[in-house]
Amino acid sequence: MTTNRQLAVWLLAVSALIVVLVVYGGWVRLTRSGLSIVEWNVVTGVVPPLSAAAWESEFAKYRQTPEYQLVNYGMELDAFKFIYYMEFGHRLLGRLAGLLFVVPLLYFLWCRAIPRAHIPTYLGIGLLFALQGLVGWLMVKSGLADRPQVSHLRLTLHLCCALALLAACLWQALGYLSSAAAARPVPLLVRRLCIWLFAAICLQIAAGGLVAGLKAGHLSDTFPKMFGVWVPAGLWSMQPLLVNLLDNPTTVHFQHRFFAFAVLGLALALWAVARHTALKTGAGLILCLVAVQIGLGIGTVVAHVPLALASLHQAVAVVLFAVVLFLCHRAYRD
Repeated sequence: MTTNRQLAVWLLAVSALIVVLVVYGGWVRLTRSGLSIVEWNVVTGVVPPLSAAAWESEFAKYRQTPEYQLVNYGMELDAFKFIYYMEFGHRLLGRLAGLLFVVPLLYFLWCRAIPRAHIPTYLGIGLLFALQGLVGWLMVKSGLADRPQVSHLRLTLHLCCALALLAACLWQALGYLSSAAAARPVPLLVRRLCIWLFAAICLQIAAGGLVAGLKAGHLSDTFPKMFGVWVPAGLWSMQPLLVNLLDNPTTVHFQHRFFAFAVLGLALALWAVARHTALKTGAGLILCLVAVQIGLGIGTVVAHVPLALASLHQAVAVVLFAVVLFLCHRAYRD
């Protein structure tokens, strides 16, 4: 196996684990497990409670939180163990992802397998991993103070940091796998549409993070209308007006469901102009994924946000993000 292929396989493995982390993080949120561990112990936190006394100690800490007192009052220890293990699993996977990045990186640096020009990129990815862990803890901490709900802005930032990590690792891996000699020219319009679509999907996923953080998906279980009308009341009820785009559950829900069709329009335009180019298969796949994702989003709303459907909706979003990134790389490679 050539060095470039080894580097690519390593980065693709890291990317795959990041995808698993994002999807699993959605399960943690949907099962209300994220606030079960009230401390952030980087080293000792890799071992769960192993005795009855240790479990009772963790449960006692949880009983002091707003979530227990306002939402889960009277919860039994067995139920607490379930949500604890859910959050513990997420944190453990995060540590494993960090190790999967750092340990091979040190090996490749020692072997001088990484080009000197690429070292700053890897340092940036490492810093992003550290930032992601910090943002995750700050997100949890925001739900341990006054109300049993994490900051929707920090949750969205946590999601966006994960996607930035995925993009950085995947882009670098694709660079090692691609062959400039095999590349075929791509029309400028196709390149621009790839970038516009990628930007739109990033915005839509961020909007989805706001919907999740505000629990705005539960507001209206009808489609295409909300509350029986096309444009619901209260979209601009907060002051200043721009705050509504981030903090108003009705506005966040409304913009997320209808911006999806802007993404669909861009995907359709990309397919129309790319179907006679080397990117036709990728463009067709993206169009299908966008259509499926919209269907999943509608189903999630109408079915009152069930765990399985909501998790699948989030998983397809991450897959779509990765596929569009792959197409952007193919469009812009030399």
